[in-house]
Amino acid sequence: MKRLGLALLLFTASGCMHLHRPAPVAPPEVAQGIHFPEWRKEDSTTVQGPQLKALQIALDDFMPPGRGAPGGADPMTRCLFHLPTYDAWIQRGDKVTFIHFTPLEQERCGLKSEVMDAGASYAVSDEGVILKRE
Repeated sequence: MKRLGLALLLFTASGCMHLHRPAPVAPPEVAQGIHFPEWRKEDSTTVQGPQLKALQIALDDFMPPGRGAPGGADPMTRCLFHLPTYDAWIQRGDKVTFIHFTPLEQERCGLKSEVMDAGASYAVSDEGVILKRE
């Protein structure tokens, strides 16, 4: 009976767990042709630790991993459920990072926008708490 109870507990708790899907990795023959640049700060865009953390939190909330457009969705809905449709604007505040996801549906999906603002804005504290979203 104990084993059955433990099995039921583990089965129901597994629904609350986020399963990480590994990123696709190119085959070795592709990797051989890739040469990293010389890393110089002046030639790079720096996203500082708190901003990086805030971006990940906001992104996971805005477009949860594994969630896609509903079956039979129209082209605009499919476009808006596709992460590469969006740009992210990031601004630093006082112990808070502001993030705005803005879609470029006409440029990236070839569709005329019917939605006034399909993006989202987030304020995320340095502790990783979403303070506000709209």
